[in-house]
Amino acid sequence: MVYSVAILTVSDTAASQPQTDRSGPILVDAFGSHASGDLAVKHTAIVADDEELIRQTVQQWIDHDTVHLVVTTGGTGFGLRDRTPEALAPLISRPTPALTHAITAHSLQKTPLAALSRSVTGIRRSSNQATDHESLIVVLPGSPKAVMECLEVLLGCQEQGKERQGVLLHALELLSGHSGQKQHQQMQGAMSRDATASIAVSTGTDTGHARSHHHHHHLHRHGHHHGHDHGHDHVRSKGLHSHSMPVPRTKPEDHLGPFPFKTQDPSSGPSLRHRQSPYPILPLDEALRLIADNTPHPADLSGARTATRAVSVELIGSVLAEDITAPRDLPPGPTTNVDGYAVRAASTPAGDYRVVTLRTLTARDDGALLPGEIFRINTGQGLPAGTDAVVMVEDTELLDVYPDDDEAMKGEEKLVRVLAQVESGENVRQKASDVKQGEVVLRKGTTLSALGGEIGTLAFLGRSEVRVFAKPRVAILSTGNELADVGQVPLDAGKAGAQQESWGFTVFDANRPGLKAAVTGMGFECVDLGIVGDDVGETLSALRRGLESADVVITTGGTSMGESDLLKPLIERHLGGQIHFGRVAMKPGKPTTFATIPPVPTPNDETTRGQGVSKQIFALPGNPASALVCFYVFVVPSLRKLCGYPPSPSSSVPSSSSSVAGNKEEVANGWNLPRIQVKTTSEMKLDPRPEFHRCTVSVRADGEVLASSTGSQRSSVGSLTNRIAAMGDSGMHSMATANALVCLPPLLPHGPRRIERGQKVQAILLGPLV
Repeated sequence: MVYSVAILTVSDTAASQPQTDRSGPILVDAFGSHASGDLAVKHTAIVADDEELIRQTVQQWIDHDTVHLVVTTGGTGFGLRDRTPEALAPLISRPTPALTHAITAHSLQKTPLAALSRSVTGIRRSSNQATDHESLIVVLPGSPKAVMECLEVLLGCQEQGKERQGVLLHALELLSGHSGQKQHQQMQGAMSRDATASIAVSTGTDTGHARSHHHHHHLHRHGHHHGHDHGHDHVRSKGLHSHSMPVPRTKPEDHLGPFPFKTQDPSSGPSLRHRQSPYPILPLDEALRLIADNTPHPADLSGARTATRAVSVELIGSVLAEDITAPRDLPPGPTTNVDGYAVRAASTPAGDYRVVTLRTLTARDDGALLPGEIFRINTGQGLPAGTDAVVMVEDTELLDVYPDDDEAMKGEEKLVRVLAQVESGENVRQKASDVKQGEVVLRKGTTLSALGGEIGTLAFLGRSEVRVFAKPRVAILSTGNELADVGQVPLDAGKAGAQQESWGFTVFDANRPGLKAAVTGMGFECVDLGIVGDDVGETLSALRRGLESADVVITTGGTSMGESDLLKPLIERHLGGQIHFGRVAMKPGKPTTFATIPPVPTPNDETTRGQGVSKQIFALPGNPASALVCFYVFVVPSLRKLCGYPPSPSSSVPSSSSSVAGNKEEVANGWNLPRIQVKTTSEMKLDPRPEFHRCTVSVRADGEVLASSTGSQRSSVGSLTNRIAAMGDSGMHSMATANALVCLPPLLPHGPRRIERGQKVQAILLGPLV
């Protein structure tokens, strides 16, 4: 088998001057000319010492280009810019400490300076479900000599006339699912013939064949009495953390029956419902990518509808659908940027001058100054004809004023002494110094924010109207027999939240009020579809009303495995929709569903994108906190794209690696809300799924940004009774005061179990800092 190799040089110097890269070519030659012929260099690149660039490049190679081996050189020292190990640590799902030790130990035999290198190695499991492979990452120093020494361990060498086997091919063979027996026997023979080798690297490791989509174990005895178990199993919640999570005791293959994995007709009865979800659990970044791919940008639509709006505060949150150009030069002529006196610089040396005001100057036919006169002027005012400079008021003295008996000029300055001569153009803003006529001042795609700068600029240019992309209209629906609007069910003071009935509970609907506040707060028009019970006809009717009156439909509840969870089958069977995902590896929000409905123009369709464009349905969990978290994580990026927002390359998501210490993953959806780095004020336990922890983010006087948990984050699951019982821990109040979602990485088998107090993590900003 031929293994694909990617080589990355990390160096600020080489990034700007590629000809200075000496280590990269050594690696290319060593792998490309290896005697086995089993290694093929497919990719090479040079990047600066930038953590994000390093991580994005390596992740692209592994997750999308499916290379078997990534070798980097550079950025492993003690220097401030040496960050390659930190950049790649989040990508490593299984560390390989023995391989790292073998490389370091061999290098130390060459020079004690090897102790100053922070080389690391490890295995990454691709986040791409289509390939589901593992790749080896090897981080080497930047010195050409050090690289060649490390290659002796990886690829082998001749020592004292004897051939020393490298460990790399054996490692790659094991990672690809083969036993590695042939390669292992060759290495064992070589080691037995060369007992005096400077370092013995045991490769009698995992050669078993037991592999599955979920886990793989290698346990193989090679006769040298070294048994290694490198089992890599997904972490179960029990015993590793305090979160309580239901775990089914059977697997989907245990339920293979007469029905394919597709939604069942909701009218067929609960006995025919699926016992296991037919929807795979997608990685979070893949779910976000599907949303981006299936949400149209208005600029890409033929005949995209726009709206002409008056320049006012009603524009806040809109996106320009046209370039805004200056209709004239601004300023239209020279103006002053100080208070003082306009003069003709060449003919106004220090001396005494009569003061002329706008009132007296406009009374003259030619509007010009006479010799011995200066013109009093205020900041921003245009200079009169014939003047070319301004003397600051601080550089003058008042000598005389008009008497009180002069009714026309009483109190006005009459005579002023100029203390210094100025140069032409001094204290003057020249014509068109702000913008020139025809110059583009605001680009198409600019967001008109609530900060005032963009709307103020439109007024500055004299624009009374502007063309913007029409905002999508959002319909919101709550589902569930247990729900009631606030005020509909009289409650005793001691029953603050749920009313006991003979059949169960009545619960106040917190989802619609919370989502409506969030939607309208972002400037979108909201259509309230109300509450529907667990009834096929009512739910279908409400969905159709939403699709007729809005561009995006948000539902809560009815997305899990219960007999009354109707959303998925109704979307698929009755609305002709395509369900892009029905479960996501995240917490909270695992049963979140995203679907698109093909266009069906109707006479009543008044939405902004009605003709020929699919519409989006987001079926969110019924738990109030989960619903609001999923709104910000999934729905908001779609709304931002529909509004015409340009994609932001800085947007990123927490994935199966890490979001700790400022690390960022590859951008999966360019319309995500912005993220910042924060420091935690308390420890936060990790879950096997990436988690969004509700927090209040504030800024200290010294500028440090802190994230404080809003309290218990547990998501209620299971039956209605269990959901109500858990409301004390997982109700909407965990979103109260929250202005950010801290992105917690998943709990890994050999990784930390918590984020410690004071640790830096990434947080999605939901609102202004406090």
